[in-house]
Amino acid sequence: MKRRRWGDYELIRRLGQDAPFHLFCARQVELGRLVTLKVLLDRRQSVEAATSLRRELEAADRLDHPAIVRVYESGTWNGKPYLAHAFVNGERLAERLARGAVPPRQAWTWIRQLAEALQHAHDRQIFHGALRPEVVWISSDGDVRLSGFGNPVFFENLGLDVSTTWAGYLAPEQAGGRGAVGRATDVYGLGALLFAMVTGGPPFQGATLAETCRLIRHHPAIHPSRLHPGLSVEVDRVCLQCLKKEPARRYGVERPIARLIADLRSSDAGRIRSESPPNRWIRRHARSFKIVALCLLLGLIPAGFDRMRHRQFWETLTDPQASLSQRERAARYFRQCWSDRPGSREYQAALELSRARLARTEPVPARWQRPKTEWDAIAQLSRILGAFSQGLVESARQAWREAQASGYLPKTQIEQKLWEECQALLGSPPPPGD
Repeated sequence: MKRRRWGDYELIRRLGQDAPFHLFCARQVELGRLVTLKVLLDRRQSVEAATSLRRELEAADRLDHPAIVRVYESGTWNGKPYLAHAFVNGERLAERLARGAVPPRQAWTWIRQLAEALQHAHDRQIFHGALRPEVVWISSDGDVRLSGFGNPVFFENLGLDVSTTWAGYLAPEQAGGRGAVGRATDVYGLGALLFAMVTGGPPFQGATLAETCRLIRHHPAIHPSRLHPGLSVEVDRVCLQCLKKEPARRYGVERPIARLIADLRSSDAGRIRSESPPNRWIRRHARSFKIVALCLLLGLIPAGFDRMRHRQFWETLTDPQASLSQRERAARYFRQCWSDRPGSREYQAALELSRARLARTEPVPARWQRPKTEWDAIAQLSRILGAFSQGLVESARQAWREAQASGYLPKTQIEQKLWEECQALLGSPPPPGD
């Protein structure tokens, strides 16, 4: 089957389109090598297209990097401009994204390779300014290569041939926003490509070119993980840093690509992998968790201190050797607690024990009734000790005998301490029949 010729090139198959150009896999007959032939079929745009292709050739002549596609020549044939560059055995990123998002770690590697290629160009005072999936080639060995240098996009030169999808990769300064097109524009382009790789589409896309440009200028980029749950926080962070509206905030003004490369290299590769939804949710709300934890901590510290002081005052009242000043402080504390919570059985029992320790009220005969709660038992044991300390020894002995005979046994530490104190002061009851 005879193949179509384009000057010295024999067209083998069509590869796709990068408006307004058509791309073909071709064989250069004279040199016997495979090339990618970039041609313009519409004569009406031949002058502008020829100028564009010459600029691409001139830029490529100054570049020599393994991740940059080498350009061989440009010219015209039958009045139609063309450009021949090295053939990449594989596909373009545009075709790859048509099948869905790229695995995060693969996307991370590709963005790093593209950033290193752009740094090579920036070192030679060349910036790309037109990054999009159509100029990223994926070779069969899994590496990426970049083409299309020399023709940065400016807002005043946006043509109708720029699709809304392509426009979605423009930086704000290319879409009518503030700032000059330059190195920071390429940082934005890398962020847009990373966004597309991990989500499957550009960060912005409206129904029309004007709508897309408005979104780029005024709307913040969303977290990629919201479109593709499971992406790590590192992908979100780097992507959104590149997509800042102000050029100076995208990794700075001086050597921004170098700063981005350092960030890509220093990030933990293990954190780039997809995360499970629960882990992703926890990472996304980590700041909220920290605030809640701090609030709880600030609330628990005073509560823990109050609980410790509460326990210390109980220990003071149950200690027969405590000093008078210690007992008075404990009594004041429990009187305040009683005023805050009148009717509390615990504080009522504490006040009974305080009166027994301080012995500043009229003597009250003691008696014993089977207690319903631990606080009832503490209050009655306190009355026994109070009666004994105020000289009502016989009343205290009688109530103590009744407590022994009732079969009551102390259950808590406070009850046990008061029981042992009564035992030491009043002794065991006489056996029945004495």
